[in-house]
Amino acid sequence: MSTTARKLAPGRTIDDFLVALCRGRQVFAMEEEEGQYHLVRTDKWEPGRHTLGAFRQIEPLKSLLFQPREYFGPAFEQVERKPLPERIVIGVKNCDLAGLRIQDHIFNGLPPGDPQYVEAREKTILVTSDCTDCRDVCFCPVVGEQPYAEKGFDINISPLAQHYLIESGSERGAQLLETVSEFLDSADRQLLDERKQRRGELYQRLVDQSAKQGLKPGTDLEAAVRDSKDSSLWGDFAVDCVECGACNFVCCTCHCFQLVDGTDDNGVPARGKQWDGCLLMNFARVAGGANPRAGRAARLRNRFEKKFVYFPEVIDAYACDGCGRCTEVCTANIDIRHVLRRAVDETESLHADTGNN
Repeated sequence: MSTTARKLAPGRTIDDFLVALCRGRQVFAMEEEEGQYHLVRTDKWEPGRHTLGAFRQIEPLKSLLFQPREYFGPAFEQVERKPLPERIVIGVKNCDLAGLRIQDHIFNGLPPGDPQYVEAREKTILVTSDCTDCRDVCFCPVVGEQPYAEKGFDINISPLAQHYLIESGSERGAQLLETVSEFLDSADRQLLDERKQRRGELYQRLVDQSAKQGLKPGTDLEAAVRDSKDSSLWGDFAVDCVECGACNFVCCTCHCFQLVDGTDDNGVPARGKQWDGCLLMNFARVAGGANPRAGRAARLRNRFEKKFVYFPEVIDAYACDGCGRCTEVCTANIDIRHVLRRAVDETESLHADTGNN
């Protein structure tokens, strides 16, 4: 939708604006700790405690919409769930926002959708903010993304040198801004130009950072991963994998889950749902005990094929947004960029050898 950029009105601060915007809603905001950010639940925006964040938080946004563990209730009974309160998430970065494209496809791509996810999505107001810095593991330009949101948000905030640019990206966002219009004023062309420059500078910094890892925007990662199916690279990288599943659980786009049957605290048969991960040994095991991906190399290859081959074929987008979380949490120090770079290098070498450029 068409938006009009605004800035804070004279005498108003970003904290004034956010306190008013959050009032009456459950709030999720970032707190800084030792150079990292955590997403915390609170009742209001608290100046000095909460921040927009210079880059994404540790926790993936998907955990607010698709819970790591969810209790359904006693088995064979229809349990009425309490409706979710309206909540607002402040400081969402584009990598997490891009990840929702995958979650939306899985849980709401076809009717009727997952009712819990659909409700959470509808009850969650997304206030994004531009990245003003990056982690050394970030590589969003390589997968076609950028460190600022262009769509999919309700409200976006762009921090500038002396001002903040504020825009709506949805009808809901526009209506919300009208409720706090006394905090806002019209923005001029100069501020838009400043934002364009700042965005461009950080984007180029990320491009340069990725180039040091041998990756660049526009690289055909789909072809590289697909053509590396029989490569030894999967075994070479998987040899250090400890199968902890951390890369799956921290990923913005991973979405696999399993239904779990057991008993509740009273010994009554009950059912729940919890995250699952394709790097875990029993992920693909079937009831008879057979496991088509019993080896770590096969599971690692499957993870990359799902992200870089399957989803481009299905929705024309990678199921990776370049956030780098998987690299940060990997106890075996497996860097997703190194895996991709080797796949790209081997594919380019193969094409050069066959004369197929």
